[in-house]
Amino acid sequence: MAQGLDSTTHVFFAPSFQESGLPLWNQRYIQLGKGTFKGTVSVLTFGKLTLIEETINVSVGQTTCPPDGTIAVVFPAHRSELGTINGEVRSDKAFVHVGGREITVSGAENCRAYYLLVQQTDLPEFDFRKFGAITPVAPSLHIAEMSAWLASLFAGTWQPKIRLSGRTDQVLSEILLDRVKDILTEIQQKASIAPLRGTFSYSLFLKAQRFIDDYDDAIMSVTRLTEELNIPPHILRAAFVQTTGVSPRLWLRQRALDRARRAMLDPAQAGKGVSQIALECGFFHFGRFAGYYAETYGELPIVTIRNTLSIR
Repeated sequence: MAQGLDSTTHVFFAPSFQESGLPLWNQRYIQLGKGTFKGTVSVLTFGKLTLIEETINVSVGQTTCPPDGTIAVVFPAHRSELGTINGEVRSDKAFVHVGGREITVSGAENCRAYYLLVQQTDLPEFDFRKFGAITPVAPSLHIAEMSAWLASLFAGTWQPKIRLSGRTDQVLSEILLDRVKDILTEIQQKASIAPLRGTFSYSLFLKAQRFIDDYDDAIMSVTRLTEELNIPPHILRAAFVQTTGVSPRLWLRQRALDRARRAMLDPAQAGKGVSQIALECGFFHFGRFAGYYAETYGELPIVTIRNTLSIR
């Protein structure tokens, strides 16, 4: 790390473990893509700011929320720029996400993002009650420069072109804080910069998700969802595909698989065995369950349980 700035980096091999990687964030990840999961979270704190780099190698559906009382400026930096936020396909270079307000994100594989976290108390001139949960930032040269600088800082390749007076971390903190204020001022003053309110499909997805959360999702089906929500199957399908990138049937299956994997990664539950956990998660054909599980996570469920119990 350049200029004596130290970061902590953690590597995760399950989405459920990476959820807690961003300090004090409230989030839940469900693996949607196929393959062995690997993600990293690097955190650098200096001055009044916290900088975070996050990488994820497979497609993951997320509900995510920065800590209360903060503002997160988010810089997506992966090659595949398209992703969905609250049901909208976006390719913006930066967003402002208000702490305490949850959003739903679905990204492609090999995602990388940088987060610049600021306490709202350090931004007293802004009334964040008037901000939306997440607002895209208008593209500009300084946004591109900030994203590139964050990348170089975490890569350890950044070197200042001029000598900085005083402590490097304090000077950089003040410079970045001023940039954040510029971004927030622009959002506040330009009526053309609107927060992402969420689509009709997104509201329908949230309604379906609340219903699933309130009932035993082990026996949930697409038919029951359409009946409960009183909508045709094609409308439900469109809502899920637009919000998560997958059909409701696949999303329900991945949610059930996620529930099973969390149990198998938990030493207190892994002792139940594959069959019992599969049944509790709504899988009644054990061979099919093992196939779905291996296809998604890159290993058989029995291997997960053995590895979990071996590290007790």
